[in-house]
Amino acid sequence: MTERTRVTSPAKVMHVAVAGVFIAGGALASAGTAAADPAPPCSTPSPTGPCTPAPGQPVLTTDVPVAAPPPAPAGPPTVPEIQNPVYGAGQTPGQLGYLRDIWHTFHSGNPMEALTAPPEEAPGPPPGAGPPPQLPPGYVSINAPESNGPPPQGPATGGPALPPGYYPLNGPPPPGYFDTPPPADPAAPPTIPPAPPTP
Repeated sequence: MTERTRVTSPAKVMHVAVAGVFIAGGALASAGTAAADPAPPCSTPSPTGPCTPAPGQPVLTTDVPVAAPPPAPAGPPTVPEIQNPVYGAGQTPGQLGYLRDIWHTFHSGNPMEALTAPPEEAPGPPPGAGPPPQLPPGYVSINAPESNGPPPQGPATGGPALPPGYYPLNGPPPPGYFDTPPPADPAAPPTIPPAPPTP
C-alpha cells in the first residue's frame, strides 16, 4: 500500500496562522471583558446582598410603594389635526372660506339656484388644438360631444366561439334552465365525488 505525502505550501501555513491569531484575539478580548465585571448581575433587588448593581442602573427598593399607572383617557381616541387647515374651504380662501361661501349663498337673491347650480363646465380645447379623437362605440365624452362614438349595436360578437356546453352571458339561457329539477330519490345511495388524482 502506498501512502500519500501531503505537501504544505507556505501560503497555506500563513493563512492558518493568521486565522488562528484572529480566533485567539477574539477569545482573549471576550475573556477580558468578562473578567472586568466586579460581580455577577443582580437577580434580586436587595442593595445589601452579595451582588452590586452596575453603575447607573436603576435599583428597585421595596420601602417605597409603587404607584399605579394613570388610567386611560375616557371617551373615544382623539382625532389628529389635519395637515392643511384650508382644505375644503370652498371658493373663498382662508380658514373660514366655506362659511363665507355659505353666508353669501344664503344672502344672495336666489339661494336655491346657487345651491342647485350645475358644476362649472370644463374649459374648451386650447387654441391650435386639432379635433378630438373619435371614441369607441358606447363611450360618451363629458367635454367634447362631437367625439362621441356611435351607440352600441346589440351584444358584442367579437372573439372566438365558446366551447361546447358554454353559453354567453348576454344571450339566451341554455335549454332546460328554467325547468324544475326532478325530485331526489330517497332510496338512492348518496353520490360521492371521485377522489382527486394523486401526483
